[in-house]
Amino acid sequence: MTEHAPDTVKVFDTWVEGKRGQLHFDVMTTDEATALKLAKAYLAGIGEAGATVTSHECQFCHNEPLAFFSAEQQKQFKEQGGFILPLPA
Repeated sequence: MTEHAPDTVKVFDTWVEGKRGQLHFDVMTTDEATALKLAKAYLAGIGEAGATVTSHECQFCHNEPLAFFSAEQQKQFKEQGGFILPLPA
C-alpha cells in the first residue's frame, strides 16, 4: 500500500470510450485499485457499464490537497474512499 497524507488525494485522469463517444473524468482517491473500482461504479451509474476501464484508461496524474474540494466531496472521500469529477471530453 502506498503512503499518502490524509489531507491529500491522488488524481487519476480517466478517458473511456462510451456508447456515444469519449468520456472524461477524474477519480479522486488514494490508490489505483480504488480508482478502478470507483470508475467502474461511476460508469455503471451513468449507463456505461460495458465501457472498458483499466489502468490504461485510468492513470495516476498528480496529487491535490483535499481542502481544494467541497465539503460533500470530502465526505465522499472519507466514506467511500474517493469521488468522481466529471470533465468535458
